[in-house]
Amino acid sequence: MRAAALREGDIVVTEVPEPPAPSAGQLQIEVAACGICGSDLSLVKDAENFVRVAERGRFPLAAFDPTRPVVPGHEYAGTVVAVGSDVADFGVGDLVTGIGVATDPGTGVPTIIGYSNDYPGGYAERVTVDAGYARHVPDGLSLEAATLAEPLHVGETHVQQSGIRADDVALVIGAGTIGLGVVIALAAREVPLIVVVEPSPRRRELAQTLGAHVVVEPPSQGPVAAIADLAEGRRVVAYECSGRAGTLGFLAENLPFGSAIQVVASPFAEESFVPVIAQWHQIVINFGSGPVDDPYGRTLARLAAGEIDPDLFLTGQVGLDGVARAFEDLKDPEAHVKILVRPGRR
Repeated sequence: MRAAALREGDIVVTEVPEPPAPSAGQLQIEVAACGICGSDLSLVKDAENFVRVAERGRFPLAAFDPTRPVVPGHEYAGTVVAVGSDVADFGVGDLVTGIGVATDPGTGVPTIIGYSNDYPGGYAERVTVDAGYARHVPDGLSLEAATLAEPLHVGETHVQQSGIRADDVALVIGAGTIGLGVVIALAAREVPLIVVVEPSPRRRELAQTLGAHVVVEPPSQGPVAAIADLAEGRRVVAYECSGRAGTLGFLAENLPFGSAIQVVASPFAEESFVPVIAQWHQIVINFGSGPVDDPYGRTLARLAAGEIDPDLFLTGQVGLDGVARAFEDLKDPEAHVKILVRPGRR
């Protein structure tokens, strides 16, 4: 089948093997659309470091051989074309989306599609995924719009885990798709003060449209300065969505006493800070731990109900031949928010 694969550092359109036939509890899906994720940008930038970090972190979901071709893409939506045994909720022809995880039947080890040599991602014509992570696309919601549930649900997940309270101040650092998902989740809870720090004018405007109360360029003194006159003794919950090296340490040293940091995006590099300073300031740092209540389903429902306008995010579509160029275009935050890959588009 045709795919846009990462091979020796470049995205190339080529023929790749079909994904494994669906085993028990799995679906095979013809991909209609797949979003390009920030993690995919990190993968293409330096696949060897991406894998090295995954192995060091004992994270099998993103471990593969970077010397062999890999087909990225996990923000998928499409049509079921084959169903494995023990699948009761889906049938051939169903329109589906979901979290792209596939479990190898031989080893029992799960992998994220797109970060595997054996389970190609959504920049291919077909993918195989675990049915337990798939969802029916609600009536009236396009497959293109359904792809947004995956990236935006990350924000919902972290807002739930952060335990933000009604009288807290939310400080969102970075308004990429993940940060905007945080803004959507905060606005849905009617958090009274949502402050967004983001260098891109386009994304600042989008954050405000989605419910942020204050949007500012990164102050020269650092992002904490954005809430200097706004916190008024209230607890600050900072959502670090930029993934920039050094941000975590800066927040730990400069947030008001008793604040919390929710680490939503992380760099693939060493990070250093002085732990005792965070301890002195009684800063809570959460890397994504805590109970959640169906964040993916909640996000998909918001899209289906029209509470999230997909057109604010979906700024481009390309066929497989345009994937390499799309990766270059996404380096400019003013050019695009989210580009979809359409494997069947010529």
